[in-house]
Amino acid sequence: MKKPEIIEVAPLREQIADIVRQMIINGDLESEQKISERQIGTMLNVSTTPVKEAFRTLQAEGLIYSIPRKGSFVSAHSKDNLMQYSLVRSALDGVAANLAAQFADEGDIAYMQNELSIARQLIQEHGDSAEISKHNYNYHVRLREATKNNFLVNLTTMVASMDNSIRQVVNKTDFDELMMRQEEHENILQMIIEKKSEEAEQLMIVHIRKATKKALRKE
Repeated sequence: MKKPEIIEVAPLREQIADIVRQMIINGDLESEQKISERQIGTMLNVSTTPVKEAFRTLQAEGLIYSIPRKGSFVSAHSKDNLMQYSLVRSALDGVAANLAAQFADEGDIAYMQNELSIARQLIQEHGDSAEISKHNYNYHVRLREATKNNFLVNLTTMVASMDNSIRQVVNKTDFDELMMRQEEHENILQMIIEKKSEEAEQLMIVHIRKATKKALRKE
């Protein structure tokens, strides 16, 4: 596994939580394995303060738990909790696709087409998976914004952190699978363009659940 690195963009606590999430999803941290703030801080060359904050986030997500005077451990149900999260996220983003098919304007469509076009080229050229993930993320964010529904946008923002962690893992697989997911993105957008709201919703639900199962090795 390539050593994870901290970058100067997102808050440290969010980056640390993302890295630990990916380690749990990948199996680098196993069920019931002890995980210490000092261990993670040393690995990432950061102080324990942002690690403590990241651990609180991960506990709230059900991925780790702490026992007084014993330490923190990876939850035995971490992957089940991530799968349940996927059900919630797929429902929210399914509704987003439905509403986007009704309310997306020309600017929304053009933006999403451009992001998918860039992603397709990167996949064809076997480009950097992080760059592919970035454009996939931009596509999903704009799709949600295209709903013109601030309440839904805020709800989906709440689950964006886990969404990104799963995307980073699943996009490190082979490029044939990446192209398959790219085509799913394009099919959803086509349904939005054709204003087929029910079809867009169902395609989005299947897309998200399938990607999560792949990341968690449940298929």
